[in-house]
Amino acid sequence: MQKQFSELLAVLFAPGLDLVTFCTRAAEILRVGVGCQQVSFVNFDPVTGRLDVDFDPYFPEMAAALEGFGRHMTRYPCFNCDPAVNGGKPFLRADFLSDAEFYSSGIYLEGFKVAGISDHAAMLLPSADGTVFFLGLERRDGGVFRPRHRRCMDELQPHLGNARLLAQAFATREQALTDPVALYRAGLTPREADTLSLLSAGKTNPEIATVLGLCVTTVKSYVSAIFDKLGVDNRHAAAVRAGELTRSPACFHPPVAHRASTVVPL
Repeated sequence: MQKQFSELLAVLFAPGLDLVTFCTRAAEILRVGVGCQQVSFVNFDPVTGRLDVDFDPYFPEMAAALEGFGRHMTRYPCFNCDPAVNGGKPFLRADFLSDAEFYSSGIYLEGFKVAGISDHAAMLLPSADGTVFFLGLERRDGGVFRPRHRRCMDELQPHLGNARLLAQAFATREQALTDPVALYRAGLTPREADTLSLLSAGKTNPEIATVLGLCVTTVKSYVSAIFDKLGVDNRHAAAVRAGELTRSPACFHPPVAHRASTVVPL
């Protein structure tokens, strides 16, 4: 199990981590490491009341099931987007309702049963943008989650949390570097700011020229001017300086980042 755990973490933190690949990787890790057949991504904004729900994989019957979830979820103790549930630690449906209570409840009959889900568990992950984010683990094989599944969830939670925060940080940096307006404060012209944004993203002078519709010689002149204005003498230092100038996490608004998304009204 330890070898498998290490392999799962290697997949989670492999190059290319972003808000989209995080969801794909997290779903695969939870399917393999915990033993579920579907993962839901629940993002709740307490300010606007907006609730976004994504699934991996998405099954057609989820559309009808979401109506049932919407009717009952605010009264359902383990599906109400409360970050204080179980002190922020992973929890199982059985922590709140017995099998008999769950299988006779409205949210099961009108939601989970319709979706083909036999049991579920959930895991809170930290967010850098003020939203509440849960991973939902769904069983579709007729089985239920047991304490051994919780132990696996407990072990994976901090790593999944760190990976999501890292993905958000990467997205924040990318958001800043693709917004040249944030670079004007350093005295750069609009074209120089465009050039620096692309340079910081790892683009070569010919690639920058193609994107901006310029000749390579003009791009080289912009790069030289950027070095002078930022007080640096190489591309890496310019990219680092650009990150310092444009770092503004409070401006980050993450995109819907998965293959199937549904908004559930509260």
